[in-house]
Amino acid sequence: MAPSNDKLNKAIGTRNCCVAGLCAAWLTGFAAVGGGFYCIYLDSADTGRKSHFIIPHAAKEVFPLGMNILVTFLNESMGYIHSTTLRWSLQYDNRLTFNSNLRLLSSSARFRSNKWYANMAFLFSIVLSYATTSLIFLGWNPALSETFETISDSIPPGQIRVSGVALIFFGIGLLGQAGLASWALNTTQVPTWSSNPLDTVLACTDETNPNQLIRRVDRCMKSVHQIKEDSHPCKPKPKQGPACTAHPEVKWVLTLLWLLVPLGGLWGGTVYTMILRGNDHGVLGNSWTFIPTFTGTISNDCSGAARCTEGTSVLNVGWTAKSGMIGNIGSIFLIAFFQSVVTLALHCAELLVNLSRDEGIFRMAITPKGTDPRYNSILAAFSSGQTITLFVFKAAVHWLFGLSINNDFILGVNMYPPQIFYFTAFALMVAIFATYVSLRRPLGPLPATFGHLQTMADLIDDWEDRMFWGHKQDGYAGLPNSAGTSARRLEMPRMNAFYGGVKNTRPSLSGSFVSGMSEEHLAASYDMQYNGGMYSSYGYEY
Repeated sequence: MAPSNDKLNKAIGTRNCCVAGLCAAWLTGFAAVGGGFYCIYLDSADTGRKSHFIIPHAAKEVFPLGMNILVTFLNESMGYIHSTTLRWSLQYDNRLTFNSNLRLLSSSARFRSNKWYANMAFLFSIVLSYATTSLIFLGWNPALSETFETISDSIPPGQIRVSGVALIFFGIGLLGQAGLASWALNTTQVPTWSSNPLDTVLACTDETNPNQLIRRVDRCMKSVHQIKEDSHPCKPKPKQGPACTAHPEVKWVLTLLWLLVPLGGLWGGTVYTMILRGNDHGVLGNSWTFIPTFTGTISNDCSGAARCTEGTSVLNVGWTAKSGMIGNIGSIFLIAFFQSVVTLALHCAELLVNLSRDEGIFRMAITPKGTDPRYNSILAAFSSGQTITLFVFKAAVHWLFGLSINNDFILGVNMYPPQIFYFTAFALMVAIFATYVSLRRPLGPLPATFGHLQTMADLIDDWEDRMFWGHKQDGYAGLPNSAGTSARRLEMPRMNAFYGGVKNTRPSLSGSFVSGMSEEHLAASYDMQYNGGMYSSYGYEY
């Protein structure tokens, strides 16, 4: 059955949710910029009011976590718009290969809103929004200042100053993303806002599409790993290849994620070594608590360090925010420079999760439920363990980065070796998680696609709202069998038989369509054919 546009899920609800997030980003961005200028006015004018308040030290360290969660939510909303418009920009360029792409490292040739310079501006805006979350609320810890012999009697302990400059740059980061997302939204024609690869393939194979994707009828058992092979007949495989060998960019993503680990270790080790060797701006502490703590108590046994304390080890870089506008801007871009690598790596990790999602969606065709015709991208994201895990990792890693390097109102930029090592440990967890996702091998005879559009188009011969995949036609006169999709449940392919390689249009000789079979009979035949039901739960093997 040829694909029909009336079956296409345009996912207008998903678009509306993203637009709501986009509007929230616009409002938050303007509020941040306005609030930043107001804070600067309060600190410079003789009004008797200042942009500061008093909260406990621990609350000051945890508060940026809430900011990072908010930023991650807004960034994900705008990122979905950006990635969806990029997908269809690439399709109109006739360069769309996979349903999921590295949106900040893939550019369109025709659409300016998705050209390389727009993507770089988007990346810069993301980095700016994350880097400033730990710089908006500048604390002053009298115990740490006492350790550095820098005392300010005019500032009460626990006081938090709101940095108007950081708040302005935070707003600029959000407004930059919002502007680019709005630009892409208004200049790109999007057939469907669904992230479901089946919807993407259906839109690409539509006859009205100028770059229509054509199904090749002789590749019904070829996976994305065999995309360069000729269309010769082949036998089904009980286990498919992993994502790391399916998508050419996966290996670079894994390299970048694993590179964070030695870089973090090198960063923490260098800072800690400088403190141990007596750097004048370093303090050697004996506390390894998760959140930095300072007592102000000076210890005499420093083991070569310039000074030592009962609290957390710290290296003061200087560049204090107290020095005015230049100090504020300098500290923001110093931290943004460090954070850019983290942001890019976590962005690239999205590709691995999305590839796994795309594969899982299509593999529903060999389960008793079949593919889901009511797929909702928003609900799918909130119900996906991998997506939620990555979301938590993003917020946590950026928060830990803010604990590793931040700005003190009096002392300036500080680096904390224990927190750097904790940040590195979380980066290691992200790398392990990403490696696990990319190395998992799907189980079952359905050829792996990982969202590769041409491969999916080759495997789908009948488009239905709910589809099942399996054996459809017996071979005859020495010709191989045929597999495909149907609205009804199908037998699984015969593992020792050949499929594909020729255009086989003869009707089924063996009654491969399983109409008339009871659910119990069908399940029993599956178990008998596949050694006790080894495919009764199609999943992954690591």
